[in-house]
Amino acid sequence: MSDLVTQFKNFMANFEKGQLIGVDIGLSSVKVALLSKGKKNKFKLENYASIPLSEAAIIEDEIQKPEEIIGALIQALESAKIKPKICNLGMDGPNTMTKRLQVPDGSKDEVEDNILWESEQYIPFGADESEVDFAILGKLEEDDVVDVVVAAAKISVIETYMEYLREAGLIVKKVDLNVFAINNLFELVVQDELENVSDLGSIIIDFGAQTTTVLVYKDGGPILSKEIPVGGVLVTEEIQRQMGVSYEEAEDLKTSGDENGNLPEEIVAIIQAQIQNQMSELRKVLNFFIAAGSSEQVGFCYVTGGSSRLPGLMSALQDIVGIEPKLLNPFDVIDYDKKVFDSESVDSISATGAVSMGLGLRSAQ
Repeated sequence: MSDLVTQFKNFMANFEKGQLIGVDIGLSSVKVALLSKGKKNKFKLENYASIPLSEAAIIEDEIQKPEEIIGALIQALESAKIKPKICNLGMDGPNTMTKRLQVPDGSKDEVEDNILWESEQYIPFGADESEVDFAILGKLEEDDVVDVVVAAAKISVIETYMEYLREAGLIVKKVDLNVFAINNLFELVVQDELENVSDLGSIIIDFGAQTTTVLVYKDGGPILSKEIPVGGVLVTEEIQRQMGVSYEEAEDLKTSGDENGNLPEEIVAIIQAQIQNQMSELRKVLNFFIAAGSSEQVGFCYVTGGSSRLPGLMSALQDIVGIEPKLLNPFDVIDYDKKVFDSESVDSISATGAVSMGLGLRSAQ
């Protein structure tokens, strides 16, 4: 009987409307966000929760502690009091790929064949083992080519994540790459000046726990997305090593100052050293787009992610990009209920909830 009930629920999910739950399974936490869409396409955050994961629960897309992930998903849904079960699952890591391409124009079938043929060479885990999708950004008539963005993810990894979500009571309606969730949120936040931002170009950086994601946006879409395997967890581990404390104590030392918010000098020194290492890796990626530290190729820089709040990071970033970075704040354009979310929660979500909120922008239709 339980199998029949599950099949019926899955069938009925095809007819549900409204926004999907954005599900972001990160290396350090599980986040869920449910938005609503009102008049004039105005979004509002209805429910949100973030549940921390233990160290090494996930390593490079490989879930090491599945029961913990399932439990965290259930706890997040209960904490956020989310009743709908249809969701948009975010994916990232080494088993995903994005690429902007230009392929010969033609009929709809010819263009699709050209895109799939051209994209095969860029999928490191094999096109035959991947789910591939694309979006056409426009046509360059003078060159008779189509401008597209291609996304791919390894099928076996998608299926593993979907199974864990099913065990948590969720039904996966769509699967997105996290980089596109950030891209979609970015376009919403800067919508009033999107044309200018698109023409001049923008760097968008998500400073996460174990990875830093770099997105370069120009001419209507992403022209580069790159994950760098460095993040805030390296700061935590270095504090743990140097101070001789547990991982949880090190995380607390990294984020909790005195009554004025000031961190101990030895902690600040560790943070600054790790930021410089992070900037060194970031510079290697940005050198493709920013020559000799100038900002001639892009006009804007936006940052998000929990690690973007590390002291000294914004000024260090400005030194290498030559542009004053701005925080990508979802609440510049997304409403929320002040009775549900206090100012401290909103401040935290604005930094750490970008991916889940970006995933939650997708509707069930």
